[in-house]
Amino acid sequence: MPKPKTVTMVQLPYHFGVRLRVYPSTEQKCLIKRNRDASRFIYNELVAMNRELYALRQVHCPIMLVQQRIATLVARLKRPAASIAN
Repeated sequence: MPKPKTVTMVQLPYHFGVRLRVYPSTEQKCLIKRNRDASRFIYNELVAMNRELYALRQVHCPIMLVQQRIATLVARLKRPAASIAN
């Protein structure tokens, strides 16, 4: 028996969407706000690390402190969730 062909959403002539109205409780609203704020914080931290890394790479001095900071930022950006979670 042949395998069924896998079709992606882009290949379909139409797309299905679901529109849903949600009425969260006060506790759920607080949880949603906390998660939204946390994701914003993480995004801002990653942007700040990228900016600092860019600025440090513009400095072409063999200062050990700068080289260590670059290494630290590169390591943190490889696994951002682990470094920011702490």
